[in-house]
Amino acid sequence: MWDGEGASDGIVPPQISNEMHQLIDEMRLQDFDSIRFATYRAACKLRFIQQKTNVHLVDIWNMIESFRENGLNAMPVHALIKTSRLELLLTTIFHNLNKRLVASQHVDTDSSISMLLSFLLGAYDKQNSGRLTVFSVKIALATICAGKLVDKLRYMFSQIADANGYMDHVKFIDFLQQVLALTTAVFEAPTFGFSEAAVSQCFHKDEKVTLNMFLDTFLSDPCPPCIMWLPLLHRMAAVQHVYHPVVCDACQVRSFTGFRYKCQRCANYQLCQSCFWRGRTSQNHSNEHEMKEYSSYKSPTKQLAHSINKSLQCIPTSAEKSGDFFTEKPQRPLNLQNIVPATPTTLRRQHAANSMSDWPQSPVLLPGQISHSGVIDDEHKLIARYAAKLSGRADYPLSGGRHPSTSSQPMDERSLIAQLEEENSMMMREMARLESQTTSDDGQIVGLRDRKMELEEKMFEMQQRRRELMMQLEQLMAQLNSTPVPTGTGVSSASLSQLPFIGDQLSGVNSNVLTAFRAGSLPATSLQGDLLHAADEITNNMSDLVRQLDQAQAQENGVMLSNGH
Repeated sequence: MWDGEGASDGIVPPQISNEMHQLIDEMRLQDFDSIRFATYRAACKLRFIQQKTNVHLVDIWNMIESFRENGLNAMPVHALIKTSRLELLLTTIFHNLNKRLVASQHVDTDSSISMLLSFLLGAYDKQNSGRLTVFSVKIALATICAGKLVDKLRYMFSQIADANGYMDHVKFIDFLQQVLALTTAVFEAPTFGFSEAAVSQCFHKDEKVTLNMFLDTFLSDPCPPCIMWLPLLHRMAAVQHVYHPVVCDACQVRSFTGFRYKCQRCANYQLCQSCFWRGRTSQNHSNEHEMKEYSSYKSPTKQLAHSINKSLQCIPTSAEKSGDFFTEKPQRPLNLQNIVPATPTTLRRQHAANSMSDWPQSPVLLPGQISHSGVIDDEHKLIARYAAKLSGRADYPLSGGRHPSTSSQPMDERSLIAQLEEENSMMMREMARLESQTTSDDGQIVGLRDRKMELEEKMFEMQQRRRELMMQLEQLMAQLNSTPVPTGTGVSSASLSQLPFIGDQLSGVNSNVLTAFRAGSLPATSLQGDLLHAADEITNNMSDLVRQLDQAQAQENGVMLSNGH
């Protein structure tokens, strides 16, 4: 027997193993029965089972994959499986878990399998038969494993839906029995035990329930009372490591994790989840005061900024005064009044023209104003004003469709359409002209860039050729220096009297050119002319390339400046 508030008075069944007894004893030491609220009490107990058996580390998708590895997906939902096969399933689950974890985080598979197997047998094998249904195993493990609640509910609905995608009411009753058997196993049957009233809290018997209706019912706030502990169980897992750097006013702990509760009547009175669940208070605070639950912590600075932002959002805007969005009277589909706002000069001109004319004056609208007179808001007149503004005319028709120099009859609609068509054609021609001009300018720029690239390639080739000529010239000079002058060549010193002048011209080529024509060398008359000619060609070609590059760069800059203007 398990003493404490909210515990069952029944005796623990004898078929529960020693592991189950040990699990119950450890759960008793946690003092969960002192929690005032049954929902929190049931969620805390199941959370303890989760962590003790390490099933809180297994995601719902990994659990489904383990079902498939062991062939449970191909078996009928009400088929019975032996304890040995159930143990094999749990072995697969925890061995796959260790494969996903690092070595330092591996769980004790033998202990986890033994405790979880004992808990499942204690919860579902009331007849001590050593067999469980496939449906019970799937629902139990899918409920207490980790993962998103919506993913779990989707999988559970797939187990109780028929071929048409609607929920089978008989299977739903069985589903609710298996889910509530978990709370019964932790001695919360008086509040969360299965009954016909629990079934009616969720759906009516003849109601056609789809997946969306199933999710909306179990994810709503509040959800059906019989299942309120299930979303709380997931919220507790989410806030387990949330840190609150505040002082609990009951136990005086300086910081804590989990939920935080703040009194709505006492100034800055906050409690940790353990004190609030067990009703511990201090000072003038009472358990009758309204408390607000927090699953996160914001610094006072962020809270002040949030409060200011929220208060500023309460300022009424002009959109709130416009009335109902859907009105009985059809609204005009087009309103171009604020597209081209009138300038102050235009407004003064219109006002003066209206005052000089004999016709009744129409109110002058400022930018942002809306007229409800049906004359000014006329769709065709607004289009005419917009087209006239685009064409650059200042004397476009006034809001009433009249001009001081025109007759009293309003402008004919056909003539207005013809005028708009003419202005449209003018704008189209102007757009075509600008487009063609832009295309030609782009083509010219592309041509200049191509020409520039060609010139740069030619310049690179000329530089390569010049480099080769210089190397050949160096080799030739070296040969001339090392070759003696044969006798009888007829070269006199007078024929080489101009060598300093030649040396000055070729000083940019290499200093070895001077040594090619010094006294005592080979005849250099023909060699001198060839070298001078080659040097002149290189100089001229380089000058031409530089000049063409400068011209191309200037033309490209001129075209770009004209386009930018």
